This record gives sequence, C-alpha cells and structure tokens, in this order.
Amino acid sequence: MSERVGSDRARGARDRPEEEVWVVDRVEGRVAVLVEERGDEAPDQRDSDSSPGPVVVEVAAELLGDHAVEGAVLRVPLGAVGEPDWEKASRDTAAEKARRQEGEAVIERLKRRDPGGDIAL
Repeated sequence: MSERVGSDRARGARDRPEEEVWVVDRVEGRVAVLVEERGDEAPDQRDSDSSPGPVVVEVAAELLGDHAVEGAVLRVPLGAVGEPDWEKASRDTAAEKARRQEGEAVIERLKRRDPGGDIAL
C-alpha cells in the first residue's frame, strides 16, 4: 500500500498513461520514498500557483525488491484503476545514467564559477 501526497488522479481512463516514471529518493528502513518524474518541466520552471509540487509516495521497500535503491529510476505499469503496480516495476538504467551525467555537468559548471577560498561576511 502506498500513500500519495499532492496527486490528482481524477483524469479519465482514456487520458491515463500505461506507466509512470518514479525515482527512489531514499530508503528509510523498510520504506522507500519515491518522487514522480515529471519530464515536461523542470522544478524551477513550474508556476507555484498552478503546480502542487512533486508527487511523493511512501512504498514498502519489499514491494520494490532489488529496485529499492537510492537514485533508481523505475518504470511502473499502472493497474486497471490507474494505481502503480510496484511489484512489476522495472529499472531504467539508461535514464539513471543520463540523470547522473546531467548532475555531474551541473556540478562542473558550478565549480567553474566558484572562485574558491573562504567567504568573507
């Protein structure tokens, strides 16, 4: 059983995708915390008035099996009523690699801007 935060599941069956993409944010004991991947816009580009923020769920880590790893990108098929079928999730290692490379590129850009040394307040 999972708990959804900030989700609107009122869309019709015709509009529902066959799968969703989720990222394992962290594992806390026997609970995995996942964030829904929204590929259409970056978090800093969202209009704060129109977007409720990221969709976060807590799932029993045992449902994900070996996929309950921080940073894992999961493709999760949806059941008949549109809820994620966590036990049928599969890892998208290509997406994980792309996310890692993107993060490393951001860090490198930030390093080039950093003059180094101590900050004087």
